[in-house]
Amino acid sequence: KYTVPARGSSKFATLYSRRTAVERVFAYLKSYFGLTGTRKRKKRAFVEMDLTCLTYTLCKFALDKLNQELRRTRCAA
Repeated sequence: KYTVPARGSSKFATLYSRRTAVERVFAYLKSYFGLTGTRKRKKRAFVEMDLTCLTYTLCKFALDKLNQELRRTRCAA
């Protein structure tokens, strides 16, 4: 009746936790980058998604670097 892995198993819990993490990112991309109603098709849609994912990743990377710098300067002070 259900797909593998069986619900209630540890494999299912691991898989489900990964899925929720990915879905949070997709929800963020849809709401903040306007991917809910794209009017592009095929190659242009892929390019738009690639650029959006690249922008998201670079923003997260820059934020991580800024936080590391803040932690480093606070420890030095």
